[in-house]
Amino acid sequence: MAESTLSKISWTEFRPDRRRLVTGAALAGAGMLVAAAGAAVLTYELVRAGRTWTGGWQVPPAELASRAFHQAQSAAQAGRDAWTSYQESPVR
Repeated sequence: MAESTLSKISWTEFRPDRRRLVTGAALAGAGMLVAAAGAAVLTYELVRAGRTWTGGWQVPPAELASRAFHQAQSAAQAGRDAWTSYQESPVR
């Protein structure tokens, strides 16, 4: 049914105004550039504020991450040791 409908449409009558198409494309392109510039300013400000905020910490973020990583490693090793050394006692 769709084929018969499409075959009846006269596509030669479809003629959009090129000037309006070009204007619409230019406005869309300009809008995308403005949006990209806004996103860049937003990202820059968030990074700057984050660096300023973490710069005032007494302990640098890299050291905090290192400490947390070593704590996680120690906890994982303790869990492995407890698992391998566990022996079930017989039920009486």
